[in-house]
Amino acid sequence: MRDDGSIKPVRFEQPFNAAPSAPQFSHKLKQAGVVQGGVWRVGSNPTRARNIIDGDPETFWKPDPADPLDKWWLEIDLGRVVAVKEVRLHFPDKEEARPLRGFRVFGADGKLASETEDIFSFQFIGGTTKWNEQTLLSYPVAFGETTKAVLRWGETQAGEDTSTAFAPVQYLRIIVDAKSPDAALAEVEVISFGENIAPGTLARGGFIDDRGKGRTAGMVDGDMNSFWEELDAAASATDRTQWNWDLGAVYWINRVVFAAFQLHTTWYPPRILAHRLLGSDGRLNPSGDLDFDLLFDFPDPRTWSNPEPLTYFFSPYLKLRNMFMLFPAGESGAIAEAFVYPVGYVAQVDLTSGYIEISNRPKVLQTLNWEVDLPPGTQVQAQTRSGNTLVERAVYRHKNGTEVSKEKYDGLIKALKGPIDKVIEPGDDWSGWSNVYGFSGQAFLSPSPRRYVQFKVFVGSDQPETAATLKSLSLAYTDAFLSGAAGEVYPKEAKPGVLQTFSYHLHPQFGSGDPGFNRILIETPSQVAPDSLVVRVGGALVQPATVRVFPDSFIVELPQVVRQDSVEVEFQTTPLTNPYLVKASVGKTQQPALWQLADPAGRFATTVFLPQAVEATRWLANLSSQPLVFTPNNDGIRDQAEIRFSVLKVVAQPTVRIYRLDGKLVQELAGHRDSGQLWTYNWSGSDRSGVLVPPGVYVCQIGLETQAGGETLSRTISVVY
Repeated sequence: MRDDGSIKPVRFEQPFNAAPSAPQFSHKLKQAGVVQGGVWRVGSNPTRARNIIDGDPETFWKPDPADPLDKWWLEIDLGRVVAVKEVRLHFPDKEEARPLRGFRVFGADGKLASETEDIFSFQFIGGTTKWNEQTLLSYPVAFGETTKAVLRWGETQAGEDTSTAFAPVQYLRIIVDAKSPDAALAEVEVISFGENIAPGTLARGGFIDDRGKGRTAGMVDGDMNSFWEELDAAASATDRTQWNWDLGAVYWINRVVFAAFQLHTTWYPPRILAHRLLGSDGRLNPSGDLDFDLLFDFPDPRTWSNPEPLTYFFSPYLKLRNMFMLFPAGESGAIAEAFVYPVGYVAQVDLTSGYIEISNRPKVLQTLNWEVDLPPGTQVQAQTRSGNTLVERAVYRHKNGTEVSKEKYDGLIKALKGPIDKVIEPGDDWSGWSNVYGFSGQAFLSPSPRRYVQFKVFVGSDQPETAATLKSLSLAYTDAFLSGAAGEVYPKEAKPGVLQTFSYHLHPQFGSGDPGFNRILIETPSQVAPDSLVVRVGGALVQPATVRVFPDSFIVELPQVVRQDSVEVEFQTTPLTNPYLVKASVGKTQQPALWQLADPAGRFATTVFLPQAVEATRWLANLSSQPLVFTPNNDGIRDQAEIRFSVLKVVAQPTVRIYRLDGKLVQELAGHRDSGQLWTYNWSGSDRSGVLVPPGVYVCQIGLETQAGGETLSRTISVVY
C-alpha cells in the first residue's frame, strides 16, 4: 500500500542493494537475543555509523581521530543471509571528509562458530593495496564457492546477467588500517542478483511444506544456521523425499539459487542430487489440483559432483507461484538457504480483506464501486462474500508451526506442543465468493442484507514492466426494511411436468425502527399461473393491490405496509427442473429498485426436489437458468442470470462458459457448490473485459471432465435492455 492509500504491486529491480533494507529484518543470536539488522557493532563514533547504509551519499561515518586505530572499525548485519556478488564502498571527497586511505573488508555467512557465543568466521573480500584516493571501490565476492551447477530454461537474452559467482553473506566487517585526516565512509552497497523473496514466504500467506515434517522452514528463513535436510536412503517409490513451496503471490522469476549446507552430516555428506523441479503459476487443472510444468529433470547424479550452490536461470523470466522438488526413491537432500529473484512488478496479487462490520444490524448492500488505473495488459478484479455472524476458533499448533487437531495436540508431549491461537472465522451463514464484478457501480452480487462483508481483489499484469493501481474500493449500502427475513416453501417434493400448488411462508424479523414492507418478489424457475395467487398476512386473506407476473418471477404489492406479521403466498406452477429453488425478497413502493432478500429458514427450506427427474446415468443434471431473459441494467430486477445444476456421482470441478451463437467465447464464470452436488453460477451480462454484451441470444455451456470421460450441457440465455 502506498502513502496515498492506493494499492500497486511492488516492483523488483536487478541488481539489488541489500544494505538499506537491513533494518527491516531481525533474527535471534545465542548471546544478544533478537537483533535487528543494520550497523550493529562499531568501534568509533557509533552515532554516525548508520549513515553508511541510509542510501544517501551525502551522509557519512567519520571515525573519531582521538580514538586509537584499533577502534576504527565497524560491522554491518544485513539481517538475513544474502547471495552477495559485489561490495561497493563510496567515499566523500570534500572539506572535512576524505576517503579512507587504507582498509580491509571481510564477510561472514552468519553460521555460528560457537555453540554459546555470537562468534562468526569472517572471510577476506578485498581491501586497499596502496594509498586510496578513489571515491568508489568495488570488490567481487565469491569466497568458498568453487563447485557449481547451472541449469537454464529458455534462451539467453541480450544484456542478461548470467554471472553466477557469489557468496552467502550476512555480516560485513570493515577495518581501517591507516589513520588519515578527515577519514570518512559515505555508503556501503551490498550487491546481490536481485531481492530475495524467499524469507517473506510465510508473511505473504504462502507456505513451504515437506509433507508435514516441518523441516523446510529452515531453507527460507534467511539464516544459515537452520536448514532443510532429508535423509531417506531407504525411501520407497511411494515415500519419496519432496517439498512443495507456495510463494504467496505470482512473480516473474528469472533466477533461483539453492545453497547446500556446507558441513557434513553424521551419516551423509550434504547434497542436492538427482531431482525434478516443477513450477506452476497457480492455475488449476480440471481435477482441481495445481497445474505443474516440469522445469528441470536431473540426470544420473553419478555424472556430476555435489553442486554447491545450484543456480537455475529462467530466460527472460518465468511466471511462478509454486515450486515442487521431488527426489527419486532412496535419494537424500540438503538445502541451507534458497534465493528466489523476481524482476519487474509482481505478476499477480490476491488481496483479501478482513471481516468488515457494516453495522450492528444488517444493511442492504447495494453497489460495489472502485477507482483504478489500468495500463494496457493489466487487470483488477473484485469479488465479495457476506454474512451475519463471526465465530472464534482455537487453532492448535505443533512446535514446528503446523496446525494439528485438538486430539493430536492433546497427545503430544509438552516439548512438542506449540501455541494455541484464537482466530476469528465466518459463521455458517456466510456465502461463498461471488462472481467477478464486471464494472464499478455494479449491484452487489453477494447475499444482502448482511452485517459483515469481505472483499477479495485480484491485481495482475501480462508483463513485468506494467502494473495496475487500485485507488479506492467502496461499498454503497442503505437501511434494511427488516432486521431479517426467513422463508420456506411447501411441499418439499413434487412431480416434474405437473401443475401443482406451492406455498411460500415468509417470516419477517422486525426490529425497532424497521420501516416494514408492502412488496414481495418471488422468483421461480418456471412461470406461475396468475389467477392462482392467494395471499395471507398474519393468517388473514388479503387482496393484493397489484400483481405482476414474469416468466421466472412475480411481484405482489400489498394493500398495506407489513410491520409485525408473517406472510404466506400460495401459487401454482409446473416444476421442470430438480432441484426447484424458490427465492423471495421484500421491498417498498417508494423504493422500487431496492429489494431485501429473504434467507432460507433452514437447509433446503426453499428448495423443492423432483426425485423422478434425476437422471442417474449422467454426471450433469438438473440444469436451470433463471431468468431465461434478463436485463443487466442495474435496476434491481432480473439484473443477472443464475445458472444452477447438479454434478452426480463424481467429484470434479465443472466449467461454465458463455458463447455467442457464432461460437466465440464471451465469458467464463466462477461459481460455488451450494450444498450436496448443487452448483450455482451467476452471469452479470459482461464479457471477459468487463463490458456489457450487446442484446441477443447467448449459449451457456456447462462442461465436466473426469477420468472416465467428459460431458457437456447447453442452454440459451437472452439479454435484453
